[in-house]
Amino acid sequence: MVEVLTLLKNRADVATIVSEVGMESGLVLEILETCEALGLVRVSEGDAILTEQGVSFSRKRYSGKIRVLRDLVKNVEPFRSVIHYMASKKQPITVEQLCKDLQLCDEHPESISRAKSFLLDWLVTTGYLEYDGENGSFRLKRGVKIS
Repeated sequence: MVEVLTLLKNRADVATIVSEVGMESGLVLEILETCEALGLVRVSEGDAILTEQGVSFSRKRYSGKIRVLRDLVKNVEPFRSVIHYMASKKQPITVEQLCKDLQLCDEHPESISRAKSFLLDWLVTTGYLEYDGENGSFRLKRGVKIS
């Protein structure tokens, strides 16, 4: 979303974004909400606007973006709760168990799949969690310090 807004001169109304990316408006709004929680975007009067932090983020290379996201996600829900929950577990946890314990989603396969994608996309990518595809389980990555 930050890249889309960068291409649109750092500001665009939500309808323009929906048209540009070809996604459902509800999904675009969810993405904008996440970007806003991370401090990368501000939504005001139907416009999405890159913050200074968002502009700085857009200028970074991939590895720099991952480092920024790593610093941001640890303070934003539900990422924060998942990280702390995983830090309290000695054994790897399945996404189904995590969803049940944290009430992240219901038991429907589609919800479980979305939760798994969420964990892979955000917390594995930023280096907080490790995923064991053979067992379908997650655990806190070795060496991660929780403050």
